[in-house]
Amino acid sequence: MKLIAQVRLYPTDEQHHYLKETLEKANAACDQLSAFAWDNQVFRQYDLHQAQYYAVREATGLSAQMTVRCIAKVADSYKLDNKRKRMFRPHGAIAYDDRILSWNLEKQVASMWSVGGRLAIPYKGGERQLELLAHRMGETDLVFRQGVFYLLAVCDIPDPDERDVDAALGVDMGVVNIAITSDGDVFTNEIVERNRQRMHKTCRRLQ
Repeated sequence: MKLIAQVRLYPTDEQHHYLKETLEKANAACDQLSAFAWDNQVFRQYDLHQAQYYAVREATGLSAQMTVRCIAKVADSYKLDNKRKRMFRPHGAIAYDDRILSWNLEKQVASMWSVGGRLAIPYKGGERQLELLAHRMGETDLVFRQGVFYLLAVCDIPDPDERDVDAALGVDMGVVNIAITSDGDVFTNEIVERNRQRMHKTCRRLQ
């Protein structure tokens, strides 16, 4: 089962600047790739990579792996519909993989590539979100929302183990008796039953 763990990044002012610049350059690269893809009707990731990888790196200064991620983003955007040209917001989310993002789960620090070099940025999240990160797998999105940076990580949660059950308890929900178990225990509540009877009589009278 795949779930998304979201944690908030707490960069310094300098790191915040570099992260924003990284988003801007990555999405500018996506616009460049999209323009080429549209003008030349080249939408497959492999073909787009062969045609534009070096040109994008030279124009943007992005790292090799970030360039690969931008190519994948553009190719994915044209998979469902290549009838219109795609354009990308300057601060739209970009994907990181294990080559450009690593996690220190114990210290709660993410090491990320940026245009300003590798950044070690603290992160925080709820207890459940931090538990999910132990099962992180695949790509992580860097998201900029209302002035705050987040990492959204895909986590592959193992299915719970099947367990042998020696005995089972059945429960019959009744009207007079609230519940009767298969072991013969009867649970009733006189106050609840009196209210049921009163409401039943009121409904019949109103009808």
